[in-house]
Amino acid sequence: YLGLPKCRDCRQVDEYVKLGHEEQQKRPQAIIKKIDLSYGFLTESELSSWIQMSFKHYAMQEAKQQFVEYDKNNNGAVTWDEYNIQMSDRVIDFDENTVLDDAEEESFRQLHLKDKTRFEKANQDSGPGLSLEEFIAFEHPEELDYMTEFVIQEALEEHDKSGDGFVSLEEFLHPTANEDPEWILVEKDRLLLSWVVPNNQGIAQEEALHLIGEMDLNGDKKLSEEEILEDQDLFLFFFFFFFFLQGNIDMHYHHPLSK
Repeated sequence: YLGLPKCRDCRQVDEYVKLGHEEQQKRPQAIIKKIDLSYGFLTESELSSWIQMSFKHYAMQEAKQQFVEYDKNNNGAVTWDEYNIQMSDRVIDFDENTVLDDAEEESFRQLHLKDKTRFEKANQDSGPGLSLEEFIAFEHPEELDYMTEFVIQEALEEHDKSGDGFVSLEEFLHPTANEDPEWILVEKDRLLLSWVVPNNQGIAQEEALHLIGEMDLNGDKKLSEEEILEDQDLFLFFFFFFFFLQGNIDMHYHHPLSK
């Protein structure tokens, strides 16, 4: 599973541990009702969609908080200069055509120019600054449809080492490809999925399949309530990661994007 982040508020987790067995069982049952659209089972599609909504909600909330910090004059838009000041305490300007001699400075110049290009792509109306929606597209381009082409192009430029306009498997996996051929065979399908779908869909699908693989006792590739209750601690760990540790849920398990 994804690495466990630092818990923002673990009191709810501690409260769960202290509950009696019957009360503990009510928690996964309440979660199942929120996710289940297939009448008694949790499928890979349902879990994957639920995870993607969690990712998107978290990204939106994070970007909204940053937007307020970056909008120095509180006019409802973040300019490139305001972004620079927030990130570097000053306005930085590099010549796009001048390569710097110092390797560290040149690396910073390249990152700065990439950020500027992404900022310009996110600015749909070509206004003096980014609106909240455009700022979200800048910070999380994988979440906005109109940024998909940019995300793919950026990935192509990063991996196309030969400059031929194509990305071979070796280029995509470099440098690991030359070190562990067996790893390529195991990871090939997952990595190609993340290339074709440059957002959180691949991660969400992988996490859903992993959970089902751990808990599916009868091999039907979906989870019944009985299977979940058989190993409810694992299921709730999965749930805590995507909600409790993001600080986006109350004790009634109401998803911010649910009906």
